[in-house]
Amino acid sequence: MNIKLKAILLLLIGTLFWGMTFVFIKDAVSLMSVASFLGYRFLLASIVLILIFIKRLRKFDRNTFKFGALLSVPLLFSFLAQTIGLQYTSASMGGFITGLSVVFVPIILSVMQRRLPSLSVFIAVVLATLGLSFLTLGSSIAFNIGDVWVFLSAILFAIYIIMVGKYSKQSDGVLLSITQFFMVGVVCIVYAAIKGELYFPTQYKLWQAILFTALFATAYMYTVQNYYQKYISEITTSIIFSFEPLFAAITAFFYLNEALTEKTIIGGLLIFGGVLFAEIKIEFIHLTIKKSLGMVKEMIGFEN
Repeated sequence: MNIKLKAILLLLIGTLFWGMTFVFIKDAVSLMSVASFLGYRFLLASIVLILIFIKRLRKFDRNTFKFGALLSVPLLFSFLAQTIGLQYTSASMGGFITGLSVVFVPIILSVMQRRLPSLSVFIAVVLATLGLSFLTLGSSIAFNIGDVWVFLSAILFAIYIIMVGKYSKQSDGVLLSITQFFMVGVVCIVYAAIKGELYFPTQYKLWQAILFTALFATAYMYTVQNYYQKYISEITTSIIFSFEPLFAAITAFFYLNEALTEKTIIGGLLIFGGVLFAEIKIEFIHLTIKKSLGMVKEMIGFEN
């Protein structure tokens, strides 16, 4: 299988896991503090990866530690900002603003590279944003302080995507993940302990949430991102992540018997179109159209 296609498919699977975590996280944070939950989630993810890839630890070096530490900063604060924001804003508005990282990634890259994005990237971002709005937004829109926090989270996650694109080419993706997860987990556990909110979970629902998010939404997803993002662009990565609300709706359809609406289907198709435009160069599209027109002229008897 083509490595680029493999990267896209593996990230899509991880985004599916993200879409499935909503119910688990909602139950978990109603029973324990956010910091405690994130601490157990990320520490368990790091331990699992260490056990699976213990031989790779021999490759751990100063650069891995430095890059992992740098990546842990936007990852941690993106999670915290989003969690704070979602306490005050609606799930639909929060989902839309979180997905706006698909817009922030090309904007930040344009500023860094001092050049405008290509036409294909512009079309891809527009399609993905329209699809995201179909998936998340309702008929009425209201803004509050929670939206500001989620907006900050989206910017931080866009920065994280760009940093992964840079550092994943210079270090082992698995070791980067282990370093990030361990640091984020320790910070959250220490903070929860200082606040007097740390305790060992005993409820089945808590462990169900911790295990699922740690193994699938963290250990799998972020390790795949850290390892495979170097094969695709940051733009494509951010658009793939825009599928999260669609996968959440599909999960709700199967597990909660919620209906899949026309808006959901249209939104998913628009985001899929965004992925295609992000990976297909506009010159290729222009050449294809030109060849198609030439074939039509030949069929109806016109000369070029």
